[in-house]
Amino acid sequence: MDAVGKSTEPTPPAPAPQAASAAQISAVLGNDDIFREILLRLDFPTCLVRAAAVSTRWLRHASDPALLRRFARLLGFFVNSSNSPLRFVPLPQPPELAAVVRRGRFDFGRGAGNVSDCRHGRIIVHVMPENGMPGKDTVFCPLHRGRGAAVLPHPEPVLPRRQPPAGVSLYSHELLFHDGGGEGMSVIEATVMRSEWQAWVQIREFQAGCWGECRYSDLIQLPGTWRRCEKFALLANGKLYLICMAQYILAIDVATMSSICIKLPEGVEFGYNTDLALSRADGSGFCVVNVRGFRMQAWRYRMDCDSIGHWELIDTIYLPQVLGHLADPTWNSSGAVVQVPAVGDNADFVFLRIQSKVFYLHISSKAVEKVYELTRNEFLFGVSPFMIVWPPTFPMLNGGHDKGE
Repeated sequence: MDAVGKSTEPTPPAPAPQAASAAQISAVLGNDDIFREILLRLDFPTCLVRAAAVSTRWLRHASDPALLRRFARLLGFFVNSSNSPLRFVPLPQPPELAAVVRRGRFDFGRGAGNVSDCRHGRIIVHVMPENGMPGKDTVFCPLHRGRGAAVLPHPEPVLPRRQPPAGVSLYSHELLFHDGGGEGMSVIEATVMRSEWQAWVQIREFQAGCWGECRYSDLIQLPGTWRRCEKFALLANGKLYLICMAQYILAIDVATMSSICIKLPEGVEFGYNTDLALSRADGSGFCVVNVRGFRMQAWRYRMDCDSIGHWELIDTIYLPQVLGHLADPTWNSSGAVVQVPAVGDNADFVFLRIQSKVFYLHISSKAVEKVYELTRNEFLFGVSPFMIVWPPTFPMLNGGHDKGE
């Protein structure tokens, strides 16, 4: 039998492993969406500087303000309770930030109590003087000791003053940091008045050391009866969101004072104080975290380009499962109630109170730890996460004459 002849054509050389690997890396890093996801998984913002030094394209992505906001760091949280003045509980940090926290000033005095808002390294605290005089709303910058404290002056009445509609009574004064405040002190005061089926809102802004003119909503007819909520206001993306009904969120446009009532997702309901909480979201909209029994859901409300909003489910979590060994087997039999005292921006994390324990839960990773425990007869008034955005200083590459890639 004749032997089958072998081809005399030369076999194409296999691609070098290094060349194949380089092509795969280029395909991944050349995709803008994948590249941004890689950057978001860096442990610390200063790592972005090394990435930015590669090319102007990498610099453009690494220095994008929207991406930098995702690097906001939770340094710790303030606890307002019956046992002592407002106090700061630090969380473990990398060495770069641990040193920053050690140099900070987090003691606001014996009269420090209720927190109105805490955002971008600043906090509004109601401070009662020891001489028995009325308390003052004060802005502190704990990481900048040299800035001291700034007392917000009490807004003077504006004449001619628009009178509230008949039938509504004062419900709350809210002081919230303005979205566009930047490094300056920009605060809004929202006065909320209501009856069982109606609401009316007055807003004024504090900028450049003085209060501006008042703006008023029309009398708002509510689709549900008003319900009391202690921590019920959120200012995000130019809108004031209020938890005040079982199945709706009341939203006020700060610029136009127009209002809408946003129906909560199916199965989500504000039933008792702190079973539902709000947080800011990048872009338009806001986030909601709700607990029913031991089931927790996180939702995001987005506004489409045609100004029509819709809900997106972020996650559903059965708390005993993620708490693992931290869960108390007696919770079910003792009728333990889960409360949500605070939620991070974009619903990245949540603080949960179950009986005397306060837990920190990172929603996407399901990492959880006990961060505080109430003593006997200690009553918890509030938890305020303290976060900062720590943007690095980016270099100018090659004197500004870099190639696009």
